[in-house]
Amino acid sequence: FAEFYNDHYLPYIKKQIKSYETNISVFKNHILPYFGLKNMVEIKKSEIITLHSNMVQKKKLAPATANKVLIFISHAFNVAMQLEIKGIEVNPASKIKPYLLNNAREKYLTKEEAARLIEVINQTQQNIHLKYIIPMLILTGARKGEVLRARYEDFNLNQLTWTIPISKSGKKRILPITPQLLELYNSIPKTNGEYLFASPVTGKPYVSIYNSWNSARTKAGLKDVRMHDLRHSFASALVNSGRSLYEVQTLLGHSTSTMTQRYAHLSNESLMSAASCAGDLMAG
Repeated sequence: FAEFYNDHYLPYIKKQIKSYETNISVFKNHILPYFGLKNMVEIKKSEIITLHSNMVQKKKLAPATANKVLIFISHAFNVAMQLEIKGIEVNPASKIKPYLLNNAREKYLTKEEAARLIEVINQTQQNIHLKYIIPMLILTGARKGEVLRARYEDFNLNQLTWTIPISKSGKKRILPITPQLLELYNSIPKTNGEYLFASPVTGKPYVSIYNSWNSARTKAGLKDVRMHDLRHSFASALVNSGRSLYEVQTLLGHSTSTMTQRYAHLSNESLMSAASCAGDLMAG
């Protein structure tokens, strides 16, 4: 399996999938240690089910992570069949039931939590760029991959815009560079390379910053905060400041309003708070 992964699967996903870093991370951390030395023809459905369940039951990993393992193994076998790799005629990962997820879970950072997180991140030694990456996620609501792959040429300091060439929706979008974001941008150590946050080892964008992030959030007492929750917190701050859901949709780069509707209840809370001010007229 490891041989197929290196010789065929990696070149395939690098050409076909924009955010292939997640595939690489899941394969290296979970799939290859388990199946790397095994002949693909010999991998049984029961073994994949065992790996999938052990990730949650024994390793206590998130169901969503275990489901990614299912998805990527299945995709690898589909690619093998598409490339007509000798002997691969069935996909043992197909029709295995994933864990049911509650994707509506949202965590919004309070002002105090954000300050605590930034304080810890400013002290971290694990990754020299973490203290710029995390504030940039909070200030822009951008996706992790968009920040990690940000290039100097995408920032227009005259017009104060950051152009994200290709987002998850497949379209480019333009974000305003606010005074705080400009201050942050100017504080990032400049390099001769193409990217704002190039790995000192590879000179290319980081494949993963999970270890340094996990250490920081744990030290800040925010173990349950995911990096994606910083995007939710950005949206929450906007809605609670009275901005419209359309403005939030535009800034987050949602292709439809459906995804943005999850923040509608925050708008209702703001309206409730506003309407409650009339109660002062009745106060004794």
